[in-house]
Amino acid sequence: MARTRCASRCPTPPPVDHGEARQESRTNRAVRHDQQSARVGPANGSGVVLILLPPSEGKARGGDGPPVDLGTLSWPELIATRQRVGRTLVTMCQGNAVRARARLGLSEALDDDRAANAELWDSPTMLAGHRYCGVLHDALGYPTLAKPARQRADRCVVVFSGLWGATRPTDRLPAYRIGIGTQLPRQPTLPALWRKPLYDALDGLVAGAGAIDLRSSGYSQMYRPSAGAAPSLIEVKITGPDGRRAAASYQSKVAKGRLARAMLRAGEPSIDALLAAATEIGVLADADADGKGDGKVVVRLPAGWGLVGT
Repeated sequence: MARTRCASRCPTPPPVDHGEARQESRTNRAVRHDQQSARVGPANGSGVVLILLPPSEGKARGGDGPPVDLGTLSWPELIATRQRVGRTLVTMCQGNAVRARARLGLSEALDDDRAANAELWDSPTMLAGHRYCGVLHDALGYPTLAKPARQRADRCVVVFSGLWGATRPTDRLPAYRIGIGTQLPRQPTLPALWRKPLYDALDGLVAGAGAIDLRSSGYSQMYRPSAGAAPSLIEVKITGPDGRRAAASYQSKVAKGRLARAMLRAGEPSIDALLAAATEIGVLADADADGKGDGKVVVRLPAGWGLVGT
């Protein structure tokens, strides 16, 4: 039997009105933004929207507080894993210094960081909001926040750590150094070790009120939301001007710190607060840049943004 050509059976489609299509696209994106906003906020449950951050690689030295008391840190249900990681880290760093530095990825010039790990349980402590002092945390500037913003940070900010799991700015921590990629002797990888404890500790909070995720990729593997919590977790992707390629690491860290600071100064975190913060710091943010409605916010940095003097 001869094929029947589609053209002989189907009417010719009407011409596309591109202006109408663009308007529909804008409308759909606005609807998806409203849906995202509805999923992230205290209206979905008790509590506050969290801001999830990575730690800083380097830490401020010293402190005036007593040695760390694991029972007083936020999420005391994480104490067993904190002890497991801490004891392994201390034992490793009290042993062969060369092998310990190799596992930690440290040069001999940074041996003080290994030595700090060896004295972890006996070292003085300070507030985590002061201890973390790398590029991102300097841009956040927790110590210089006005009291209302600092109080919001104490409620909202969660800093992930390969040693402590998750901490709040008010937790008192000693100096330490361990990257998320560190492989401790006879232990699983740190993300694998922490995944279940952090899921149990955090998933209900994320599902209930939502979270804005500013973590780097390694730390995002420590906690993955359940299917019920995933729609309430808003992942923020920092890119260059084209909106596709990732921004340079330094600029990305500056952007994340400044976004968090601007949100905390303005009020409670939310998607709308995040978009307003982007405008305030001079970058472009799109709550649905790829049109998928997948809970991602793409933040585009202008060329040269965030570098020294800008």
